[in-house]
This record gives sequence, structure tokens and C-alpha cells, in this order.
Amino acid sequence: MLKRNEIIRVKKLLEELSWIMSEYSAADLKKVYNLLDSSLVDTKEISSSIGYSPKNPNKHFLTGALPTLFLDQELFGSNDEIAIFSEEILGVKIPRHYKKSKYEIIGHVVCEASFLDDVGLKKLVMALEKIVSDEGRKKSIYNKKNNSTTFSWNEVIQSLNEDL
Repeated sequence: MLKRNEIIRVKKLLEELSWIMSEYSAADLKKVYNLLDSSLVDTKEISSSIGYSPKNPNKHFLTGALPTLFLDQELFGSNDEIAIFSEEILGVKIPRHYKKSKYEIIGHVVCEASFLDDVGLKKLVMALEKIVSDEGRKKSIYNKKNNSTTFSWNEVIQSLNEDL
């Protein structure tokens, strides 16, 4: 036999579950389950099945990739390096970056990324995707950065896009 407080908890659970089910009634949960269960999950299929598709996937990629990139100590050892990359590549100036923590700077850049123009974002996103997803490429950039007095992120982005 269930105790009184257990019955109350189960009732609350059922109430919340029914609210959630009615709130998301448009989502075909069986279809989402089957997509997640399959070994070939395509995020576009999932997005369309739950009724969400981003207006600008490039900006969505940036908001996930930039923090990963900026937190890499080998590529961005200081706040100055993040600020320079942000200004040169993204066109986002960070006021008084020398007085801010790394996390504040990253947050500022990520928030500003949502306002960037989509014209040049495609090539930038493709280049950053190569950096984030390929450890060998990341190490190569790190070595180039440390061994060169004239290192330029602009040149790195352009060279990564030459493969396209």
C-alpha cells in the first residue's frame, strides 16, 4: 500500500505529465522516438519532426562552436587573443576586454554572433567546423601560431576555405 506522501507525489507527476503532453501535443513523439532510435540520426529530420528548424543554422553553429574554440588554451591562451580574433574575423569589438574574464568575453562574442550578417558566415562556419572537429588541424594551427611572428586568423580561415 502506498503512503499518503507517495500518492501525492504520483498525483503531481501525473498532473505535470498530462500538462506536458497537452502542451506538446503537436509533436509526434513516436516519430521522434523512432528517429532517435535509428542509427542514422539526421538532425534536420529531428528538427522537422518536433516542429523546430533554425532560421539560420550558421548562427546556431557559431553559438556552439565559439565557446569550444575560445576555451582551447592552446589556440587562445589569453583574452587579448580572443578579442583580436573576435574583431578581425567576426567584426565584433569587445570594449574593455582587458578588464573582463574569459567567460564574460566569450559570452559577449556569442551574444553578438546572433546579430552577424549571414553573407560571410557560411565560409567562416565551414572553416571553424574544420578546426573544431579535427584535432590534427587544430594542432597544426597551434604550431603555426607559436612558430610565426606574423600569425593571422584571416589567413587561417582563408586557407581552410581553399579546400571548398
